Amino acid sequence: MENKQALARSFIVLILAIILAGSSCSEKRGARDRLATQLQALVDKMVHSDGEDPIHNAVLLVECPDIKWKGAAGLADGRKNVMTPDHKFKIASIAKTFTAAVVLQLIEEGALDLNAKIDRFLDNPLVKIDSLHLYKGSSYGRQITIEHLLSHTSGIADYMEDPRFVPEVLEHPHLQYDPAGIMGKYYGYQTNEKAVFPPGAGFNYSDVNYVLLAMIIEQATGESYPTQLKKRIFDRLEMVNSYLEYYEQPRGRKPLSHAFIGTLDLVDDINTSFDWGGGGIVSTAEELNTFLRALIDGKFFRQKSTLELMLSAADKGRGGTDYIYGLGIMKRSIRGLTFYGHGGAYDCDVFYCPDRNISVCLSLNQMNTYGKREELLQQAIKLIME
Repeated sequence: MENKQALARSFIVLILAIILAGSSCSEKRGARDRLATQLQALVDKMVHSDGEDPIHNAVLLVECPDIKWKGAAGLADGRKNVMTPDHKFKIASIAKTFTAAVVLQLIEEGALDLNAKIDRFLDNPLVKIDSLHLYKGSSYGRQITIEHLLSHTSGIADYMEDPRFVPEVLEHPHLQYDPAGIMGKYYGYQTNEKAVFPPGAGFNYSDVNYVLLAMIIEQATGESYPTQLKKRIFDRLEMVNSYLEYYEQPRGRKPLSHAFIGTLDLVDDINTSFDWGGGGIVSTAEELNTFLRALIDGKFFRQKSTLELMLSAADKGRGGTDYIYGLGIMKRSIRGLTFYGHGGAYDCDVFYCPDRNISVCLSLNQMNTYGKREELLQQAIKLIME
């Protein structure tokens, strides 16, 4: 009799456990569904087609221990094609983290040295090393190191900030650039004479640093910059939709969404090959998320110390208003958590908090969003944490 009662009690306990487990799973599904609804509403809120700076489309991906979600809103081309979460987009300066990752791999392999002077690789008529960096009439080009370029501490000014740059791009909208053309603009605008400090004496974000790094990659490997990106990153991580736009054939079957500066369509109207190593990659939210997580989780470098070097450089306190800069990567505090990643000019971001396993990738495909990009990033993380 006692055995039968014990069996009955065990059976009841088992049934209760199954019921409670089912209830818990149901509650988790309900919470995930509510979060997904809130995230989609947040993305929908970003899109508008009014005024001089319309946001025609938006995409958002979030991943954390409880959910992985991606959504989109608007029209991918600003006219009729519906934006999807898997559309490709121009990642702009997020590409700098890719360039930096390749450079750091080459440092691990002994092909480069972080403290090496760049004149070892760039002493040629294209770069004009003795004229590259002129500060108060003195030449500092031969004092610049690879670390200075990676951390934007070279003091080199940015040719794209010259007031002549945008008008000339608009005047020749379909001009195909190459490194010679980029450096031609740099010297044509006398940007070399506008260095803002001697190497190592401050922080000044400049795309020219990463144009030079891409040249160094080519010199050190004997292969093109896009070939190195493909071999070392895209193929390795199965990023089948990622490529260096205008310098190689588009990859993958996903369609390309359109980026805008105001009402100017940067896919139909402008060839944006002028940034090259500083921001010329096309990718997707899914593939950017894959790349950044692999990088920060230590799966990209042979040695743990390489990743530590990349990230810890940010602890020197150099950077912009909302971030401090490491070696090709930004460090940000968002809602009390430490995130690593990078942003881009077409108001796109990818950031990852390894301590809490939270990553966010987004793009609004518009240079002038007046705070919408930051609102999307902050609110998405807030929803995840609630």
